[in-house]
Amino acid sequence: MQWLSVCSLLAQNQICTIFTEAKEDGFKSLILVGLAQNLPDSTLGDLVPLIAEALAMGVKCCSDTPPEDCDRDVADLFQSAVCSSETLVEKNHLKMCCEKTAAERTHCFLDHKAKIPRDLSLKAELPAADQCEDFKKDHKAFVGRFIFKFSKSNTMLQPHVILAIAKGYGEVLTSCCGEAEAQTCFDTKKATFQRAVANRVTELKALCIVHKKYGDRVVKAKKLIQYSQKMPQASFQEMGGMVDKIVATVAPCCSGDMVTCMKERKSLVDEVCADKSVLSRAAGLSACCKEDAVHRGSCVEAMKPDSKPDGLSEHYDVHADIAAVCQTFTKTPDVAMGKLVYEISVRHPESSQQVILRFAKEAEQALLQCCDKEDHAECVKTALAGSDIDKKITDETDYYKKMCAVETGMNNNAFEKSMMVHYTRIMPQASFDQLHMVSERVHDVLHDCCKDEPGHFILPCAEEKLTDAIDATCEDYDPSTINPRIAHCCSQSYSMRRPCILAIQPDTEFTPPELDASNFHMGPELCTKDSKELLLSGKKLLYGVVRHKTTITEEQLKSISTKYHSMKEKCCAAEDQAACFTEEAPKLVSESAELVKV
Repeated sequence: MQWLSVCSLLAQNQICTIFTEAKEDGFKSLILVGLAQNLPDSTLGDLVPLIAEALAMGVKCCSDTPPEDCDRDVADLFQSAVCSSETLVEKNHLKMCCEKTAAERTHCFLDHKAKIPRDLSLKAELPAADQCEDFKKDHKAFVGRFIFKFSKSNTMLQPHVILAIAKGYGEVLTSCCGEAEAQTCFDTKKATFQRAVANRVTELKALCIVHKKYGDRVVKAKKLIQYSQKMPQASFQEMGGMVDKIVATVAPCCSGDMVTCMKERKSLVDEVCADKSVLSRAAGLSACCKEDAVHRGSCVEAMKPDSKPDGLSEHYDVHADIAAVCQTFTKTPDVAMGKLVYEISVRHPESSQQVILRFAKEAEQALLQCCDKEDHAECVKTALAGSDIDKKITDETDYYKKMCAVETGMNNNAFEKSMMVHYTRIMPQASFDQLHMVSERVHDVLHDCCKDEPGHFILPCAEEKLTDAIDATCEDYDPSTINPRIAHCCSQSYSMRRPCILAIQPDTEFTPPELDASNFHMGPELCTKDSKELLLSGKKLLYGVVRHKTTITEEQLKSISTKYHSMKEKCCAAEDQAACFTEEAPKLVSESAELVKV
């Protein structure tokens, strides 16, 4: 196969630029990601010679006399090169795509890639000691194998994200491999790292879902808030231009078109990092622009808010210059709303995107209602009398602080079980696996945000991540198969999804199934010390009981929990554990059914 198959994974007509900026290791890593994502059934050995050929061609493309092929359409060249290899076509089931041409072939390749199963588990195939030995022996080869495996099962993740994840995994090993208790260190840090990876992937997936469901306008509003909060020193005009370019990257990156995705992202970061005026005022951005080309984008996405500009008022008063606001709104409503969102965002990095969007929605309705009236100033004041952005931020922050107090006051399992009870009450039609996933997601979000963002930034951390989780849940499961209220919330406006779900009351119309002991499988496995197995068993019992009576009281739940623990204690101490559970488990289910008799 020709080198073109790998060069294609880089931005069109920019092979030399990428090669120069990414440097040799970064260049090879980008190629490896692209190949593994497009050819998941090929082995690493299949790809090594192609990477070597691409590296050689990268050098040629940067020479004084680059080959003409360096300027050709690289996406088409990639597909042609893949299709010219019977082995690759057969191995990766691409025969149907290779029978097409031009745009149809490109679409087929993207569609094929999108259907490849994903796996975010980061399973460790070797104990920490063995991984450490391999890592120390050849750091680059170890990271290369990680990139290959992770890329194969995460074909829709952007290359820069995968490389940032690989870098993070390498840092986990670097910090643990020198420890005496390497395995303990690795297990602890890997769990934290894996959760961070899952959060990042959920965030990216949610952005794609939002783009697909709500379009550019909501994505633009989200990004305007996000980056205005990070870079309050940038002007509205500067921020608007930057956000337009960010939004332009979303469609190709979400479709799996990594050639265009990388091209657009590189163009964006190059342009932003070339703006000396913004860089001189935005300290976080300036630091990120000093990173190498491969990691600059990820750095910008992860940076914390800069300090606010001197002289910026603490609060934004939409009424202060309402005549000018209305004048702009009448001519260009999106510009007026963008300016309002920007002014709030630069002043409130402690707010979530959703709270700002909820206020903006109310403000937009007020402007629509009032701007064409003579007394528009008084009209807007009246329309927004009950809507105060500062109060909204305070109230929502207090809500999450209370949730954090509850989460902190319970052990991990108790809080997750309480979430299982809550979500089973409002959607008893959902399967156990669905509700187990939801309760786990909510627990993980609050656990991380309450620990990592205490106080000041708890709101943007928790609400953003919970909204991402809601987006993913509404996308993964057909809400109409659960119940009409969940379906209604899933089709709500973007900023209202979480408050909508929060307002749902227990479903009293659900016809409960009979409580059957055979559905709970309570046996000697409950005597294990594996906390995950114990948690799963406890959640299954709660799921069955709460579905049976969604209005079950806390006292009834406590009574059942006490009986459950008594049975477990009795049977785990018994000489014949299996016989004990066979006798006692049906009793527990029968007593529970009687207690919550409808």
